[in-house]
Amino acid sequence: MRIAIVDDETCFRQAIADQISSLYGRENVSCFLFSDGKELVRSFENGFHLDAIFLDIEMRELDGMSTARVIREHSKDIPIIFTTSHTEMAMEGYEVDAFRFLGKPIDTEKLRKTLEDLEKKLKVEEKILLRQNGEERIFPVKDLIYAEAANNSVRFVFPDTSVEQRMKFSEAVCLIDSLSSGFAKIHRSYYISLGHVSKMGTSEVLMDNHDTLPIARGMAADLKKKLFDYIRSNGR
Repeated sequence: MRIAIVDDETCFRQAIADQISSLYGRENVSCFLFSDGKELVRSFENGFHLDAIFLDIEMRELDGMSTARVIREHSKDIPIIFTTSHTEMAMEGYEVDAFRFLGKPIDTEKLRKTLEDLEKKLKVEEKILLRQNGEERIFPVKDLIYAEAANNSVRFVFPDTSVEQRMKFSEAVCLIDSLSSGFAKIHRSYYISLGHVSKMGTSEVLMDNHDTLPIARGMAADLKKKLFDYIRSNGR
């Protein structure tokens, strides 16, 4: 998980980074430290990908609420956790859909609960269960490149393998949607991961496993918008 910590006090930035790394495990989290809101906004404008933001409200340059409003122009979904000594400002946080408020100094148990809830929201380890060669196999949803309707079955395509399941295509779409919001329908037979798109044309799309898939007539504009929104929100 990639977390931004934004505060104009160096000691606090480092302290919360150390707390998060200690609670979550350094191998499972990367903390990126920013000294003010403007620095964070520039990173978003440059396509930097983050999973969550710990944002101080009271900063000398661009304050936390103003920073959050700008961030919401780039991403409607990224969780923002405000850190503040003035918890009475919590009501204002609803305007920018704040995920949580943490009072300073940060209470370790409240931080632990915030990280647990954050992981649930992000669905960091979402998996999909499929049957292959007579055995149940678990695949990370993030590795799914696309699903393809094939007669009365659906073929799930991953980087190193593909798995065919006896099911309706509509059922496969519902299954994928329950696990991830990063997919789009481009044809009556194809449901693709926006994160695995390498190139888009007017009538076809190239996936990062080098498969070229057709875009149905009239669906290109919608796909282009979804792809643009995905890239803007995820930095990819």
